Amino acid sequence: MVGPTSLHKRLLSALVFGFLALGAGGCNSTPTPATNAKQELTTGIATTAKKALNAMLKSPKVQQLQGAVFGVVEMANDTKQRLDTAQLTQMLLKTLQEIAGNKFDAVKTFDDDGQSADHTIGGARALQGPQIATRKPSLFLDVSIVQRTSGQHTDYILVLDVIKIATGLQVWSGEFSINGEQP
Repeated sequence: MVGPTSLHKRLLSALVFGFLALGAGGCNSTPTPATNAKQELTTGIATTAKKALNAMLKSPKVQQLQGAVFGVVEMANDTKQRLDTAQLTQMLLKTLQEIAGNKFDAVKTFDDDGQSADHTIGGARALQGPQIATRKPSLFLDVSIVQRTSGQHTDYILVLDVIKIATGLQVWSGEFSINGEQP
């Protein structure tokens, strides 16, 4: 018969060995297929956003509005994927500013009280004192990522809409496949 002390030692060593086995095998740094797919989608969004913004800025309707200020809100995620929309929006805003050069300006949009959707901007403004931007957005850039599934195939689409704030009329719209061709 095995004594209680020996049984405790065996149980303790089995637990320690089990945790070590889980730690060695379960916590490896190899990305999972889901992580790879999410990374590919994020990279695809960045590449597609650059193409979409170029197409938008080359549009004759948008070119007529040269000098306008784009108000950009946080990108809408209408997919089943968990995406960092704040990071994607920041990337989109930076890309728009780079591509537009000095033809257009782009800012994060603010609500009616002048508060930014990005709380860090509001905090920075509070530290600076009551300064008001001299140019308010005249165009609204609405961006969303849409998922379309047919059978076993899933397409991700980047949708851009440019709305004239004064009239509410759509100036330009485009859909761009993140997987490849334009739908």
